[in-house]
Amino acid sequence: MITIRQTLMLAALMIITVLVFYPALNSDFINLDDRVMITNNPKVRSLSAENVKSLLLEPHIKLYHPLVNLSYAVEYKFFGADPYPYHLNNIFLHLFNTLFVFFIFFRLTNKNFIISFITALIFACHPMHVEPVAWASGRKDTLYAFFFLAAWLTYLKAYSYEGRKHACFIFFSMVLFLFACLSKSMAVTFPAVLILSDWLQGRGFNKKSILKYIPFIIAAAVFSLSTYILYYTPDDKQEFTLYALFVNFVSAHFNILFYMTKFLFPVKLSVIYPHFFDVNSIVPSYILRSPALLYGIIILIVYSLKKTKTVFWGFAFFVMTALPVLNILPAGISPAADRYTYIPLIGFGYIAASGAAFLYGMIKKEYIRAAFMASLSALMIIMCMTAQTKAEKWHNEKTLFDDVIKNYPGELSKAYEIRGVFYRESGMNAQAEKDFAMALFLDKESYLAIYSLAGSLREKGEYDKALEMYAALPEYDVNISKARAFSANIYYDYKKDAETAHKIIDKALKSFPDDFLLNITLGTFYSNEKKYDQAIQYFQKAKKIYPDNSRPYIYLADVYKQTGREDLMRLEYAQGIRKCINDGLLFEKFGELYFEAGSYESAEKIFSYAVKIYPDNYKAYDYLGNICAIREDHAKALYYFTLSVLVRNDYAPAYFHRCAVHLENENYAKALEDARRAKELGFKLPEEFQKEIRQKTSIIL
Repeated sequence: MITIRQTLMLAALMIITVLVFYPALNSDFINLDDRVMITNNPKVRSLSAENVKSLLLEPHIKLYHPLVNLSYAVEYKFFGADPYPYHLNNIFLHLFNTLFVFFIFFRLTNKNFIISFITALIFACHPMHVEPVAWASGRKDTLYAFFFLAAWLTYLKAYSYEGRKHACFIFFSMVLFLFACLSKSMAVTFPAVLILSDWLQGRGFNKKSILKYIPFIIAAAVFSLSTYILYYTPDDKQEFTLYALFVNFVSAHFNILFYMTKFLFPVKLSVIYPHFFDVNSIVPSYILRSPALLYGIIILIVYSLKKTKTVFWGFAFFVMTALPVLNILPAGISPAADRYTYIPLIGFGYIAASGAAFLYGMIKKEYIRAAFMASLSALMIIMCMTAQTKAEKWHNEKTLFDDVIKNYPGELSKAYEIRGVFYRESGMNAQAEKDFAMALFLDKESYLAIYSLAGSLREKGEYDKALEMYAALPEYDVNISKARAFSANIYYDYKKDAETAHKIIDKALKSFPDDFLLNITLGTFYSNEKKYDQAIQYFQKAKKIYPDNSRPYIYLADVYKQTGREDLMRLEYAQGIRKCINDGLLFEKFGELYFEAGSYESAEKIFSYAVKIYPDNYKAYDYLGNICAIREDHAKALYYFTLSVLVRNDYAPAYFHRCAVHLENENYAKALEDARRAKELGFKLPEEFQKEIRQKTSIIL
């Protein structure tokens, strides 16, 4: 039975955990799986029966994790692409997981509160656990751990009962284990955890007890085999030569030592780590020596069995639960990852907690006990503060990969790639190009850098160089469909070679029939060629692929406008606004429709809402200014035109419109200033307007 004091300590643990991970609530989505998992994942954008069926039955990015996608789909239904609730739910899952860890060890240690509490505290706040909690795509780990730990606790609770009730708890544990596997296949290690738990608690192994493991083992084998088939392509499997497997097996020993070191000294933690060596090169001596060192440690661990099961159990728990990701078979872009230790680190945490409790019990003098407790508390505080600082690094790609590059300068091309994308999307093109160039220098096969540099060349008008770089991308690259779409656009818009453009798109669509950008691009080609039926076909398909993107609705409305079907045009805008409630561009286009029709009151409402949800919509401010000018509310018109040029100081129409209002107010100096600025920006001033300025100011523009 847990006392009131112990309950308060658990409540304090929950509060501490929230404070440690609170900075993650302000984090953006990170361009490292978050796009393919959430923001650009069509599987999570709808909870329709058809989409849920696809979500539950089909693999995603070579892995089968339907419950993760389902959790994202529910969040997307209610919150869209706002990162806050995704991070909040990760923290909630982590809090539940922390409680599960406490109650699991409360049972395993025969209700030893201190050991259970410290184990849970280490699990909750160790800096290595920041990655799976602070990263939205870390949901695979927090969700699989939720079901994994719940299944483990349920299994342990089954021994409190006999007969049918015992069997029900075992069955329920099996169901939760299946849910864990449906969240992340790493859960297949669960049967080993059950065996280790029974051994720790002194339960004997006989034919009857072993039979209960069989369903768990069969399920684990099925998920292991299916993951191998899905994840590793035939090309991957061809690379699993005897030599490569041997080297990876040897390096797995080093990975274990690496994680042990990071657990004890959590410094230079990174979302990605450098590869320790290239399998095609000479294996470094420290990798070759690692088995000898590890087996020396294992001998000491086995020797400790004479005194206690704790050290052996904790180490065995870590190795068994981490086995799928020790890189014997490559499991990601990095040979090691903090998120891989989310469950396995519990083993080391249990050893540390038991060791602390043992040392405390050995100390007899009160003042030494007090000093020991003060030292232990200081270590826990440092651990929590380090974790909180690490959580702050997850604010965006820049803060995260600034930290990676600081820890491993000039080693990770991926870090420069992702930070380069952040710079590019933030309009910091010079910094972006430097990072992409550095990524390409570090790795000549840095395809994201090639793709991004091609985009920069395209924007600069260096089309031939851009096409050359796009052509250098292999067919299996993740950005190949976009590269084909942009290449086709270059041929169509700038080289005026529509035939080649169509060939590129048609070929790409055979490989990527459900690619949004390819369908949109082909639709625009047909629209420009006035082949409206074909254009509608591809825009409708793009809308189905990505229903909350405004572009298909805008393009379809434009086609319907050109073909005189105004009822369908209005319907597209209305549907688009319902689906893309936070898209300022769609509201801007809808407002333009009412403005051109002279329905100024309706236009004003739409543009006012547009600037509310998208404060940088300079065109909407300009339209609001024009509406006010038409009503002869000059003060308000000037206000909106000024907002327009403040948001974008090179938007010539707003300067021209503000100039007209100044003229109306006989403020000739300001009118002349705005007219000159508009002309500098390439705006063609009407002859009558220039004549009026000349008459009133005696100045020829």
